[in-house]
Amino acid sequence: MSENKASKDAIIKTSTQTPAKVVNISDHKCAYIECKKKPDRASFCNEHFDWFKAGLITKNGQKSPDFERKFYNYNKKSA
Repeated sequence: MSENKASKDAIIKTSTQTPAKVVNISDHKCAYIECKKKPDRASFCNEHFDWFKAGLITKNGQKSPDFERKFYNYNKKSA
């Protein structure tokens, strides 16, 4: 019985592994959800990296809960 369980575990492990030559497409675009540019720094394009540093977007690429207020202050500061 333990041999049967061990073989099932081995099958599950090999079936869930990704092949070595598969390239994840998300690695080739900016982490911000609405952007399709190539990432330059920390998986963001240059513009969205500045947004990330200002706190406008999260590290997952989503807008922060208070995005509108922060974006207004960001534009006011950068002008």
